[in-house]
Amino acid sequence: MKTIFIATTALLASVIAGPTCLASEGLYFSGAINSTTQESFSSRNTGSNAPNTGAAGGPSGTVVDKDTGIGFVGGIGYKKQLTEEFFASVEAFYSVEDADTTTLNNVRINHVELNSTYGADLRLGTKVTDKVSLYGLAGMTAHDFDSAISYTFAPPKDNVSGEEWGFTYGGGVEIALTDRLSTFGEFRLVNDLDFDTPIDRGGVSNIEELDYTVIRTGLRFSF
Repeated sequence: MKTIFIATTALLASVIAGPTCLASEGLYFSGAINSTTQESFSSRNTGSNAPNTGAAGGPSGTVVDKDTGIGFVGGIGYKKQLTEEFFASVEAFYSVEDADTTTLNNVRINHVELNSTYGADLRLGTKVTDKVSLYGLAGMTAHDFDSAISYTFAPPKDNVSGEEWGFTYGGGVEIALTDRLSTFGEFRLVNDLDFDTPIDRGGVSNIEELDYTVIRTGLRFSF
């Protein structure tokens, strides 16, 4: 998936060398703030002491924790008018994040910290008025995080660094402030990101899952 991000960024950068575009379309840069909610699910087989049996092997205890943090986002994109009313854009972005969650399942503690995200989005939208547009979005987002696993009865700790890609979908509204500057707000969802952790000290494997809900607001400046 990293190659998708790199290729998209290179494609967008190459547009600079192309012909001059109308003010309503062309290359743009964006700066934004994320309100990122990380929801962490940890499922553990509490119904059996048999070794190496996951949640499917018996009754499962599931613990959920949720935390919202602030992220800072930079992006580069290209917007194309399909018709007078409809448009499409593609954007590559990178954000620094700080959401973290902690699940306590029986004697097992899993602390997950989201460090950063990056990816690419496709947006399809339409004008509502001369200044207001609505759009839907879909894309792929990589989530870089650290998972620290410890236990209530002993000091041993397992550290896992992960990068999981997830399908992103949502929508937003964009309001023109000038011919080149606009402000926007959008809602973004990523569901069911699974990641692996070592079998715990009791010989039991666990199911780990992350969900993300993001509200992104910022500015876009076109050239």
